[in-house]
Amino acid sequence: MASDHNFEELEAPAKTAEELHISVATLRKYSLIVEKVTGNKDYYERTKQKSRLYSAKDIEDLKAFRALSKNADLTLQEAARQIFAVSDKKTEEVKKAAKMQKSVATNTATVDADQVVKLLTMLQNTIASQNKAIEDLQKQVARVEAQNKKLIDRSHQLAEPESDDSKEKQEANNKDQEAAKEITEEQKSQQEAHEEILRKARENEEKRRKQQVEENIHRTLAQMQIHPKKKHHWWDRFFK
Repeated sequence: MASDHNFEELEAPAKTAEELHISVATLRKYSLIVEKVTGNKDYYERTKQKSRLYSAKDIEDLKAFRALSKNADLTLQEAARQIFAVSDKKTEEVKKAAKMQKSVATNTATVDADQVVKLLTMLQNTIASQNKAIEDLQKQVARVEAQNKKLIDRSHQLAEPESDDSKEKQEANNKDQEAAKEITEEQKSQQEAHEEILRKARENEEKRRKQQVEENIHRTLAQMQIHPKKKHHWWDRFFK
C-alpha cells in the first residue's frame, strides 16, 4: 500500500495513535500484525528514518480492525485477516499499477535529469567561451582606443600654436645656448692666447739657443786664431 499514497497526506505514528485512541506502542503492534498477515513489510509508507506513515484509508482500516477484534471476540490476527485480506484483494492491482507507474516516473525523471545536467554543462561551457571572447575583444578595443587617444593628443599638440610658456621656455633656452656659446668662445680665446704665449716662449728659447751657439762658435774661432810674430826694430832697444 505504500505506493498508493503518493498524493495523499500521511500522518505520523503519534498523530495516528491519537486518532485511534491508542498508544504509539499499540499502533506499532497492530502495524506489525497487518504486515505479517498481508506478507508485505512495506505495507505502510515509511520515512527515510524507517518510521511508518499512515494514510486516511490506513487509519480507517485500523479502526475497523480494532472494533472487529473487540466486538466479534476475534484474535487480532483473525480480525486482521478479515479486514486486510479484503482490502488487499481490492487494492492489489492498484498497488501493482502504482508501483509500475512510480518506477517509470523515477526512470524518466532520472533520464531527464541526466539530460538536463548535460545541457546545463554544455550551456555553461558555451557561456564561458563567449565571456572569454567578449573579454578579449574588450581588451583589444581598449588598446585601440588608447592608441587613438595618443595620436589625437599628439596631433592637437602639433596643431596648437605655441603658448606663452612655451615661448618663454624657448627664449630661455636660446639665452642659455648663447651664454654657453660665449663661454665656449671665451674659453677658446683663452686657449688660443695660452698657445700663443707658449709659441712665443718656444721661439724666444730657440733664438736664445741659436745666439748662444753662435757666440760659442765665435769664441772658439777667436781662441783658435794665430797671433802674428811681433817684429823687432833697431830702435826698440832704446825704449826698453
